[in-house]
Amino acid sequence: MALQVKSLQETECRHACQERFRRLVADWKSRKSHSACVEELALHLAYQRIIGMGPDAVPLILAELEREPDYWFWALYAITEADPVPPADRGNIGKMAQAWIEWGKKQGYRW
Repeated sequence: MALQVKSLQETECRHACQERFRRLVADWKSRKSHSACVEELALHLAYQRIIGMGPDAVPLILAELEREPDYWFWALYAITEADPVPPADRGNIGKMAQAWIEWGKKQGYRW
């Protein structure tokens, strides 16, 4: 019985985390066109709140990155302290996204 309750609580927590992430992504993307540079995008409050979600956000960001490559690299680096992008691929969003997706799979993330 206790195991079922714990499982239910984890599911509810995961669902709440996903909902919060979706709301923050929508907010960030709705204001993204007003930003002139990557630094402004990364300093947006919604983006910062996603970073503040910590490791729980990583599989959600990777799924979003796989669905639609975008400037999630700063957040991933801030949370994980990893940087799987080869220097030659910096600036190429598609290749950067692929490097992070492959890294995530190697680290055991599932999305």
